Amino acid sequence: MTVGAHSNERGVALVTTLMIVAAMSVVAVTLTNAVLASTSRAKSLDASAQADWLAYAAEEYARLAIDDIMSATEGALSSSVEVMNQPLTFEAEGGLITILARDASNCFNLNSLAAPRSGGEGSGQSDTAAADLASLIDLADLDTVNAEGLVSSISDWIDADQSPGLNGAEDSFYSNPAMNYRTSGQMLADESELLSVRHVSADLLDAMEPFLCVLPEQLQPALNINTISERQAPLLSLAASGALTADKARDLIFQRPSGGWPSVEDFVGLPEISEIAPELIRNDMLGTTSRYVDVTAAIEYRGTRRVFSLLFSVGDGPAKVVRRERKG
Repeated sequence: MTVGAHSNERGVALVTTLMIVAAMSVVAVTLTNAVLASTSRAKSLDASAQADWLAYAAEEYARLAIDDIMSATEGALSSSVEVMNQPLTFEAEGGLITILARDASNCFNLNSLAAPRSGGEGSGQSDTAAADLASLIDLADLDTVNAEGLVSSISDWIDADQSPGLNGAEDSFYSNPAMNYRTSGQMLADESELLSVRHVSADLLDAMEPFLCVLPEQLQPALNINTISERQAPLLSLAASGALTADKARDLIFQRPSGGWPSVEDFVGLPEISEIAPELIRNDMLGTTSRYVDVTAAIEYRGTRRVFSLLFSVGDGPAKVVRRERKG
């Protein structure tokens, strides 16, 4: 065999070896990436599972905190109570939990529109609730809103019949090709449902957000005069049948004493209220206790974040979660 042949063989062997090494390198890199991806996925799943457990812990902590507060205050919440409108942050199992509670009773419950009419005509638009919502829209200076149509449309969305109210909307309105859906025919589960209702826009929903809510019952809870915020002033105006302007109501809330008013009688006895004709003051709409407390719980753990909205029913024994919703 000549020297040239040996040189060619060595060249082929070298090329073959280099190809094998390259192939093995590609395999090694692929395996390494697969292992790293699998490890990262496992860590992410573990962090996600742990974040969910911390969410359960946050819910239980919030429930116990609410029970303690309700016991200490005998159910009379005020904006100065710890955890109310002030975030509480603490560490748990290497994660961070932030809890923010607020009184969820200070609002107009849209599901009160589903209460029976005064004439006892089954479920549908409650006369009082419908009039209150229309008045509230006016007191909040939402002049561009078709109040009558809005009230009718929300009621039509909730009720089980197919008879639209004045400027309202039933299935026949929503069945057009641009929408192509039907009314719910049951109580609202969340405020976001309103975006599907006639006369409601995202801007209008944002404007009404401070004083509208969806509660899991048809009753309208009394306002807590000691936790109501300045943004919710139109609700106090409604409780005074409009004889108290939203601006004056806002001033009263701003001047509220630390710890709140001892009783509804003390509030009604204020000069700004006592000058209003007694028959215009709706005492049934005022109180110093709360029916619902909303808790926002944010959980952060190893780059995973969870945000939950928890609605607690309070006042009838231990606090109880009546609605749980993941927000993020």
